[in-house]
Amino acid sequence: MSKKSYYSLFFIIVSIISIILMNIDTLTYRIRLGANTHGLDQDLYYDLIFGLLLFIGITFLFGLLKNKIYMKLWMIKAFVTLIAMVAYEYTYGLDAYSYYANAVNYTGLFEGGTSGTTNIVIMNHFFTYFVGDSYYALKLLNSLIGFFGLLFLYKSYEHIMHKNGFELKKDYFIYVLFLFPSVLFWSSILGKDPINLFFVGVFTYGFIKFIDKVSIKFILLIIIGIVGVYFIRTWWSVIMIMAASIYYIRFRSVIHILALLVYIPIFYMLMTVFLHSIEVYTFQDIFERMTSTAAGLARGGSSIETAKITGFMDYAIYYIPNLFTSLYRPMPWDVNNPFSLLAAIENVFLLYFTYKYIIKNWRNVLRNKHLRFLILFIFSWSLFYVIISPTNLGMAVRFKLQVLPAMLIVIWVSRYIYLQKQKQKQDMIEVERKRRSIGQRAKRDLDIEKQ
Repeated sequence: MSKKSYYSLFFIIVSIISIILMNIDTLTYRIRLGANTHGLDQDLYYDLIFGLLLFIGITFLFGLLKNKIYMKLWMIKAFVTLIAMVAYEYTYGLDAYSYYANAVNYTGLFEGGTSGTTNIVIMNHFFTYFVGDSYYALKLLNSLIGFFGLLFLYKSYEHIMHKNGFELKKDYFIYVLFLFPSVLFWSSILGKDPINLFFVGVFTYGFIKFIDKVSIKFILLIIIGIVGVYFIRTWWSVIMIMAASIYYIRFRSVIHILALLVYIPIFYMLMTVFLHSIEVYTFQDIFERMTSTAAGLARGGSSIETAKITGFMDYAIYYIPNLFTSLYRPMPWDVNNPFSLLAAIENVFLLYFTYKYIIKNWRNVLRNKHLRFLILFIFSWSLFYVIISPTNLGMAVRFKLQVLPAMLIVIWVSRYIYLQKQKQKQDMIEVERKRRSIGQRAKRDLDIEKQ
């Protein structure tokens, strides 16, 4: 990038910031409304300027890493967090305002319950000791945590590529992962999503590495991911444990069967303790919890009629058709605003590449142990979210953030596998063509000798 380009970029950023500052009262009225609701007196100019100063400080630290790609991606993410998201905040409400106001006003540190919402408030209250009472500074720190989560996921991708003998030269997946619109947007807010994504990244990286090498370091990363996410969204611990458990189910030898006989009682005990901690004692309780959660989300705008799940048969009937909705909607026919249009465009591409590189090549994909785990991870996620995601397509995009990187990794690696198989077919055709050509030439020479 030339000096002239840097100067142009700097001028554009300064101009945008100036426009925002001149219109800050109008653009941030929802933030002020949320703050006033909680009795918070907010200096919006101080708020934004402090966020920009924190951005400069973090960017300086990234500069010390001497990794131009990380620096570039962080600057784009920070730009979205501090500036581009103002348009969304101007149009729509976010629970980020409530997190912010409660974090600033919070007086009972490490008290007040153990819900995920309370824990996010406590965490951000702790951050205020370092960055003050700035909404934008707190949002930037949450965005930074989400950025680290994406780094763990990208390192997982690098490991998969390395173990499968694929070169990373001229590979642009890091840009796809970090700049995929839904990933970039929902990992850049103040709230549960970027924190949850961080622990998903830690768990995924630890498990992907553990598949190839049993190490205490990777076991610790897996435990950190499971325990950390428990305090944000409790049921995510179940998703992670379930994915890991299903992955290791084998019936190929007596050793595998004996290992299962030992593992299943331990797994059952751990799951029982966990479910009892959230007041779930029977399968009926699970279905009732799912149904009530789905009904609550449907009040924000339901895409389908909320069904009452009373047993496994109801669940199966609901699950099969709505798996598509959870993973690939909104589609173009669901569009009702610019943000759903962007999500629909994303989903069209996701569906197309899923069909081209995964469904048409499913045998080769499932033979890959790393991709098999990521698919099981997505499947385990769907067992919970297929109930609540379809009831509100706006929230469905947000919920999918936690498995969207896994979907992108599976698609991108499957693409390499597909291209590799195509090349092998072409090579075989070429070898066969040469063999026939040599045979025909030999036959022709033999005929000439006979004559």
